[in-house]
Amino acid sequence: MFLNARTDTFWLGAPDLDETLRRARAYAEAGADGIFVPGIAADADIRALLEAVDLPLNVLHLPGTTGYPRLARLGVHRVSTGSLLFRTALRATVAAALDVTGEGDAPSVPSYADVQRLVSDR
Repeated sequence: MFLNARTDTFWLGAPDLDETLRRARAYAEAGADGIFVPGIAADADIRALLEAVDLPLNVLHLPGTTGYPRLARLGVHRVSTGSLLFRTALRATVAAALDVTGEGDAPSVPSYADVQRLVSDR
């Protein structure tokens, strides 16, 4: 089993590198095998995390922001796609339906927030 500890200190609001480092160290001390920090993207933040904790780092792919070649050069060990694959499939489904009906152009890939609005209770 591989325990990949997650902290949302960059994902939920204002990024907090100090709190991220504190949590990452605590997870490492508790026996985590890896650390997942969705939303971390700046080179300096990624380097600081890699230097502070001797655990494999998992980063969330953010289109246009966290390209794989750059992350690999920095030393990131794993890149997750999160909901991107589902959202891309959803876009293709909507585009196909619009093509069949002739009622519009293909939409862009919906954002995470767009999907949340679509599936929320009304």
